[in-house]
Parts: sequence; C-alpha cells; structure tokens
Amino acid sequence: MTPGIVLAVLAAALLHAGWNALIRGAGDKRLYTLLLHACSAAVGAVGLLFTGLPAPESWPYLALSAVIHSAYIMLLIKAYEGGQLATSYTLMRGLPPLIVGVLSGPLLGEALGREGAAGIALISCGVIGIGFASGLSLARIVTHPSTHAAVLNAVAIAAYTLVDGQGARLAGNPLAYVFCLSLLEPIGVLLVGLRSDPGALQRYFVSHWRLGFVGATAAMLAYATVLWAMTQAPIAMVAALRESSVIFAVLIGALWFKEGHLRRGMVAGTVVMAGVFLLRQ
Repeated sequence: MTPGIVLAVLAAALLHAGWNALIRGAGDKRLYTLLLHACSAAVGAVGLLFTGLPAPESWPYLALSAVIHSAYIMLLIKAYEGGQLATSYTLMRGLPPLIVGVLSGPLLGEALGREGAAGIALISCGVIGIGFASGLSLARIVTHPSTHAAVLNAVAIAAYTLVDGQGARLAGNPLAYVFCLSLLEPIGVLLVGLRSDPGALQRYFVSHWRLGFVGATAAMLAYATVLWAMTQAPIAMVAALRESSVIFAVLIGALWFKEGHLRRGMVAGTVVMAGVFLLRQ
C-alpha cells in the first residue's frame, strides 16, 4: 500500500475509535445508538442528492450488508453493556483481520504474500494483546456476556468487511455506497429499537442531537475512507490496517474513562505498529 492510503486509513481508524468511545460513554447506550443511526440516515439522504445512487451491480451487496450491519449494531450495544471499552473493542477488532485474511484468498482471489500475511498476523496479535493488557482474560471470554457479544460481533465485522469491500468496488463511488448503506442499515435497527417506547428517541434527540450528528459524521467518514482504500488495495490488508484504531481506543479508554493499563497496552501497541510497517512495504 502507498503511504497516502496508509495515512488515510489511520485517520479513519482514529475516527472509528472516537465514535465507539461516544457509545461507550453515553448514559443510555441503546438510545444513543438509535440516535446515531437516525442521524446517519439523515446525512446519507442529503449526501445522495450530490453523489447519486451507486451502480446497480452493488445493490445486492448493499442489501446483504444492511442485514449484517443491523446484527452488528445490536451486538455492539451488548458488548459495551458492562464491558470496558478496551476489552470489548480489542476483541471485536482483533479477530476480524484474521478471518478476512483467511477468506479473502478463496473468495476474492487476493494473494497477500509473506509480508502482507505477517503484517495482518502482527496487527491481530497486537490488538488482542492490548485487550489482555487492559484486563481481558480467558475466563472473562468464556463467562462474561459482553465478551460473548464481542466475539460474535467479530464474525459480523469480518462478514460485512468482505461484502462491503466488494460492493464498493462495484459501486463506482465508495461515498455513494456509504450514503446508501446509511439509509438501509437503520431500518432494522430503528424498527427493533423503537418497539418498546416510540417516543423515547424523539425526546432523546431533542437533548442530544448535536452529539448524534458528530458521531454519525465521524462513523460515515471513517467507513467511506476505508471502503475507498479497499478499491485501491487488497481488502484484507486495509481491514487489518484499520484495526490500528485499537491504539486510539486504548488511549481514550485510559485517559477519558480511566480504565488503566495504558503502559502495558502501548507495549502491545508496538506490535500493531510493526504490522502496519509491514503492510506499507
């Protein structure tokens, strides 16, 4: 990958950690997540007026991705309920690159080469290592509901990464693909989330709409950048590089949420950066 693509994906990683931290810090994670999706749909609708629809060849991928993303969001809420940002985030972000790396060859015909495979392995090991440095344990993985949701979400993330990477390539415009996805994805999430109290989101929106649009904009910019990168470089390599966001998550978790373990986490972070160095060769 070229240095420009690497820097763009690293910037997306920072944005990704930021909007995940907003969910982690929200007083009501369910309502903030619903608000985030409502705001994303609004931004996406306006954005499509400027970009137009993506190419029809990408529409089946959009439909499948919307279903997978709905499951991802529900699992994301569960992963952060009673779970630390660093431990839940590292599980969700450390496992998908390995899954994508294994499947991208037979499914997409993308050969990684030695350095690419080694870079992906280092990033995944470093990300999961940060989780263990931040308090994750095998016992917690086995027994805690938040880590169960995080592991399941890792599978969902790997699935939508493969689907969206290919869909963005067929779309002709990755930004149009993201805008369209932002309209489709909230349908299932909002229908399920609003069944219990239809007026809850309206009341929450009135007092938190600014924070909702901040999170929605960050999430969409981050994902649009990643999908653009996937049209320029192998999907597995971009997916792994994106997970350098865990370094930013550890910093936010330690400095903002006072979750501790910063020094040990940054040691594991050097492993992640070694993997990043290999991917940019």
